[in-house]
Amino acid sequence: MTITRQIIFLAKRDCIEELKALLIRTIEDSKKENGCLMYELFQTKNNPVEFIVIDSWENEEALNKHYESEHYLHFINNFKQYNAHVEPFELDKLS
Repeated sequence: MTITRQIIFLAKRDCIEELKALLIRTIEDSKKENGCLMYELFQTKNNPVEFIVIDSWENEEALNKHYESEHYLHFINNFKQYNAHVEPFELDKLS
């Protein structure tokens, strides 16, 4: 079963570029993983501290392997210093 998520990150005002760089590097590596169907990063135009990540995985096994990857673990161990708030959502495709 496909798993699709949306995650909203709010950067600390003085760490926008650092969080953006960390997200970009993590997403570039994640797109190369087996089972990754989509991994996209957006920055809202009217609020530059807000980043939206949408990712989709073939199944739970692929997502769990992603959680164990070196680049994901690097992200998890480093993003909190740049991030003020995070909101994850799992999405259901309706059509």
